[in-house]
Amino acid sequence: MNKRTLLRMLERFGEARIAVIGDLLADLYVTARPVGLSREAPVMVLNQEDQWISPGGAANAISNLLSLSGAAEGVGVVGDDEAGRMLMASLAERGFTSEGIVTASGSRTFTKMRVFAGDLHTVKQQVMRLDSNPDSRMSQSVEASVLRAIDSCSNHTDAWLISDYDGDLFVDAVIDRLGREAAGKLVVVDSHARLDRFKGVACITPNEAEAEAASLIEITDDKSARMAALRLLEITQARHIFMTRGNRGMMIAGSDGSFHSMGIVGPREIVDVAGAGDTVAAVVTICLANGVDALTAGILAAYAASVVCMKTGVAPATVREVAEAVEKYPLPELISRED
Repeated sequence: MNKRTLLRMLERFGEARIAVIGDLLADLYVTARPVGLSREAPVMVLNQEDQWISPGGAANAISNLLSLSGAAEGVGVVGDDEAGRMLMASLAERGFTSEGIVTASGSRTFTKMRVFAGDLHTVKQQVMRLDSNPDSRMSQSVEASVLRAIDSCSNHTDAWLISDYDGDLFVDAVIDRLGREAAGKLVVVDSHARLDRFKGVACITPNEAEAEAASLIEITDDKSARMAALRLLEITQARHIFMTRGNRGMMIAGSDGSFHSMGIVGPREIVDVAGAGDTVAAVVTICLANGVDALTAGILAAYAASVVCMKTGVAPATVREVAEAVEKYPLPELISRED
């Protein structure tokens, strides 16, 4: 493995056609300046300065694909509310066309509001997060629309990225339909709560906590992490597990007995890890869809994650930024073996 190979792979990122299906989140950011204490309760009074929405969850995976490969399809649901309209407008500004996105009448868009506060000329710190979740299960009509959108995307896509944020999108009928897709196409699963529901896919991309919860194995070191990965291969019947481990790097285990453990790349002091998992899943999907081997996919995903971890808030990486990171930072330390 050398950097020239990685840079050549980056040049091919626009070749595969990829669709994301998942829970679309509106990440609402509010910045404010503290102006005193309330006389009503022992809390700060904040004077709002600015606010904006960024694509989150599956929408962030779409945003990363748009940024990295120039195109992406998407299937998901938003509410008929202001947050949903602002989210779709934000994606449209990035070049996304929303034919596969279903608007659920009377429902709220999955929203995470983060409030950052600080005085002038200081770095603002997050002081609160307020979530607004859809308050009901998908209606039968919305479910039918989602299934039709999957069928439509399937006709002109090479791979699927499943972005499951534990919302209400992945009902049995949707999972069954995606299972049929996995029989003939590359399917990558990034699920925050239900890894065991997705069977026979190309790979899954859990973080360490998600791997613990799904495998029921406490991860305390490299040995237990590998045991958890092997257990997940058994449970999901996936071909590969890409387990992200924070400052411990990444572990890749294959059903063929291959095993790779790599350290982190890039700067050791990070700004914000929000959205890094979406970036890893997007890069892995692009790489595998273009015929790149699992180890190279993992290394490129690690470089891309290092880029987004140096940005404030949920933000995608570009091919140019990943290429600059590859050129700037050493290759990760690797431990590989074949059973």
